[in-house]
Amino acid sequence: MVVMSYSDPSAGRMSMSIGALLDAARTWDLYDNSIDQPHPMPWFYTGARYENWWGSGVKFDQLHGLVKEHGIPVAWVPPADVLRLLVAAPDSHDAKLDVLVAAEADIRQLCHQRVTESDHDWLEDYPRTARLVMAAWDDGHVQAAACLALAGAEDLMFRVARVDRSKNYHGLTEEARREPSDWLPHLQLLLTPINTLFTSYFAHKNDPIPANLSRHAVLHTLPLDHLNHGHSIVAIMLLISLLRQAQQDAMESSEEWFEPE
Repeated sequence: MVVMSYSDPSAGRMSMSIGALLDAARTWDLYDNSIDQPHPMPWFYTGARYENWWGSGVKFDQLHGLVKEHGIPVAWVPPADVLRLLVAAPDSHDAKLDVLVAAEADIRQLCHQRVTESDHDWLEDYPRTARLVMAAWDDGHVQAAACLALAGAEDLMFRVARVDRSKNYHGLTEEARREPSDWLPHLQLLLTPINTLFTSYFAHKNDPIPANLSRHAVLHTLPLDHLNHGHSIVAIMLLISLLRQAQQDAMESSEEWFEPE
């Protein structure tokens, strides 16, 4: 195995263009903290990547494929070490879920941290819902936690995606299925899991249950084989990912509104 000689393309810089930032991000994607010497996160890093990606050694395209094909959230959670294992696992959906179950303790710990970070007044009852989800998970009731997470995440999806509720799920999935843009593409990966979550499924037509976590299957028929341990973790991660992004959006909006003259 070749150990890269890591260097920070942003070192010593006080500003960067978007193009330079994205070029730097492609170098940062190669940094694997399980191989290379420990390095602090560059100041510019979160302008182009989510902080939990730092040190994973996973390329952007690999993360996009993981989210697009398996509906597993990668924004804000899970930890970098888990992302590395998810990408390295076989391509089968069950293999990816096995990674989540094996890393449950580490994922839960980071989810707790994200909930603690989400306390903006504009978030209203969302953090409280997340705390109830985490309490159920801590007590070993992962499927109950997942059901509350799916219910609690729905309004957050519209809020974070900036889609009017009057457009219903079509407008939401339309945003979620977009390909990452050239302008800060990492932000699209936050929404991408929503697309597989809303895969078409009609119980009254005896449709086969989708392989990926299905919101319609869980809330319409609640097949417990489908809401297994791995899919339950996916549901909780989605809520926490959206909540933490809502916190970020609220903070940035507050800065815009209350910026000193």
